[in-house]
Amino acid sequence: MMLAFIAPVLAVLGPVWNFCTSRFGLPLVVAAGIILFYEGLPLGPLRDIPYVGPKLTGLVGGRVDRAYAAGQQAEDAIWEEKIKLAAIAQAADTKTRQQDIDAAAQAYIDKQHSDAGRIAELVRGQKDQDNAPPVSTNPSGCKPDGISAGVSERLDAIGR
Repeated sequence: MMLAFIAPVLAVLGPVWNFCTSRFGLPLVVAAGIILFYEGLPLGPLRDIPYVGPKLTGLVGGRVDRAYAAGQQAEDAIWEEKIKLAAIAQAADTKTRQQDIDAAAQAYIDKQHSDAGRIAELVRGQKDQDNAPPVSTNPSGCKPDGISAGVSERLDAIGR
């Protein structure tokens, strides 16, 4: 009575078992087992299911899948290291360029400060020349050649 519900299953499995243990079936079963061990079951998109996919891959994944995953992890690690080194090199290059820019800006500021004294001397000389009495050897009574202080100040406003 207990085996009554197993009878249909045994009716199907009996001939399958007989074929698998036959002279033709046994090599096919062995070949299928080797291929299954080496290649694993093709899971396809089932690998992408969260929580279930990695468990199924671990259970029925073959050597090829494991070797591929290990190679992919090694390649990812190499690329991450290359990206890190490139970022470090770029940061060093950026720092060097910024130092060059800062040095050029400081040189410009220093030149501005050193030019300020010379410009002040020129302005004083110009005003002295503008306020000088006319030259007696000049019959027209005109002042000597040069730019007057008023014109110079107006030119300063628009840039030298």
